[in-house]
Amino acid sequence: MTETNQLVNYFLSHRKVTNELIHKISEKHYDYKPTETSMATDKLVIHMLNTFYGFAKTIKTGNPALIFKPAENIPEDLYDAATMLTEITAELLSEVTAEDLARSLDLSKIFGSEITGQQLFQMGMDHEINHKGQLFVYVREMGHIELPMYVSQG
Repeated sequence: MTETNQLVNYFLSHRKVTNELIHKISEKHYDYKPTETSMATDKLVIHMLNTFYGFAKTIKTGNPALIFKPAENIPEDLYDAATMLTEITAELLSEVTAEDLARSLDLSKIFGSEITGQQLFQMGMDHEINHKGQLFVYVREMGHIELPMYVSQG
């Protein structure tokens, strides 16, 4: 398996679970927040999806200015948005080369230092996993008790 396939597979092993959780969210719960200071469900989901997409664009292009540029034409339905953003993010990751991963990215204005594409990928995964954990809580509090495992094996 190539390094690129490993990136895509690792990304999808977590994103598939995120998407399963998103699929359980009805539109009436889009504004749900477990606490007053929490992000609303729809904002949390779009934040998760767009952030990893921005990280993938930055890794592929080497352009730090793209890190927080959201995808365009995101569907309002959260599951449709998740499907779209998962597909385009996986496609970007499938095009990442060893050189892209080794390239130093000047993200000092955002993260305080230069980091490699590989480090940015890992930061993106950590970000995804953190927010996926929050999403488990949201979905559980919406009344769902049949929840997926935290990572997909297939």
